[in-house]
Amino acid sequence: MSTQSIGAERAVLSIIMHNPDLYFSVSDVVSEADFTVTGNGRIFQCIKSILTSTQKELSSIDRYLIFAEAEKLGMEDFFHVTLNGELVEALEKTPHNKDNFSGFVSHLKQATIKRVLINKFDEMKDSVANYSGPSIELRNMVEESILNTIGNIDCNRDEMVALGDDFEEVIHGFADNPTIGIDIGMPRWQKDIGKIRNGSMTGLFARAKAGKSQFAMWAAFQTAILQGIPVLYLDTELQAREQQMRLCGMMTKIDYEIIESGRWKGNPQMIQAIKSAFSLIKKNNKLFYKNIAGQSVQHVIPTIRKFVQQQVGGPVVGSEPKCLVIYDYLKLMSADDISRVQEHQLLGLLTSSLHDCVAKLNIPMLVLGQLNRDAFKMDSELTVAGADRIVHNLDSFTILRKKKPEEIEEDGKMRGNALLKVCIARHGSGHDDPYEWINLHFDKNSGQFREDKRNSEVIPVVKRLEESGIENFAEAKN
Repeated sequence: MSTQSIGAERAVLSIIMHNPDLYFSVSDVVSEADFTVTGNGRIFQCIKSILTSTQKELSSIDRYLIFAEAEKLGMEDFFHVTLNGELVEALEKTPHNKDNFSGFVSHLKQATIKRVLINKFDEMKDSVANYSGPSIELRNMVEESILNTIGNIDCNRDEMVALGDDFEEVIHGFADNPTIGIDIGMPRWQKDIGKIRNGSMTGLFARAKAGKSQFAMWAAFQTAILQGIPVLYLDTELQAREQQMRLCGMMTKIDYEIIESGRWKGNPQMIQAIKSAFSLIKKNNKLFYKNIAGQSVQHVIPTIRKFVQQQVGGPVVGSEPKCLVIYDYLKLMSADDISRVQEHQLLGLLTSSLHDCVAKLNIPMLVLGQLNRDAFKMDSELTVAGADRIVHNLDSFTILRKKKPEEIEEDGKMRGNALLKVCIARHGSGHDDPYEWINLHFDKNSGQFREDKRNSEVIPVVKRLEESGIENFAEAKN
């Protein structure tokens, strides 16, 4: 029985060299310990170091990059264990089919599991042979040793923990460092949804062209540019140039049309505002963008892992947010997908995969989505276009929409032209009352958002008295 898979080792290295982003799809599974050939292990260390330290998009990793990284890492035996670099050159010149990548990784891990278990059995021989106690205790000893070993190599999954072990430390930790959730300048909404917190998916849904993408960019602007917290913006529709123009409008309060036409160059105040925006974004250049149109979730998740690895240093520990990922927006990427399974199943799978990724990395994600035609009739999670399963994977679900004419007339224009209705919130209070929402001022021309009071805070006193059945102020006073 072979405990090596040298062919799989070389195939995995070769595929990653020719398709660097694939590394991030297995970075939490594959390590140097999986390579039995010393040269292969050294090459993997170099590849890992290159990909986790650079912020550039690499289309491939050639031998010279690896040679330079080996020297940088101080690997004095590198050329000896790679046969004067011939092993690296062979991997570079013999690309493998990336479609077989997961199979090669599986073979690699299977060989590792065999080696670890065999070593464990060898270690236990003397303990078992010399044991003289009750048979039930012998069995328990063997079972515990094997289960602990398997737990350590089972794709790095966390073992069960006793919640009481560090209970006191955790509660004190919340009190001493109460930073929970990303702040996008909307304290009422953030409170009602239970914060845009680590390990959670915050859903914001609207009808087409209603401003959800502008809301997403506003959140990115508040987080990355104003606070210097890294943000990854995954976009399924717009291009980078369009988003840059929108961002400029939000930073300067200048209408998009004026920025696009260049008319701002004839206005001294606008020129100063634009220059200030240039200076600020150079200072906090933490907003990263990627268009993912046409890409499946299998390609998107490695991008998220890569971002977290390079900008945060790996999965986040604790409740303080170190980054934000924005997914704009949930939809099917390819017509071919529909031919295989139903649309609601694919959307459910997409959301579930994103939720698992967010939970494992312990990062916050803001997810945008579409509402169906029923949104004209009611504010409810039932208006989600595509699937019930989407809502099941969200920690909060908010509707963004324009106010109806009668709502503006009742509240007055001073209370804004849009609203946020929190239909579901796992960690927050939400808006269970059908007449409860957060008033919102939205300038679509320059992408400005300003939160106003909740509806319950501005309902006229007389109307409150009427709804409660109280007929006069004397009775109300009593």
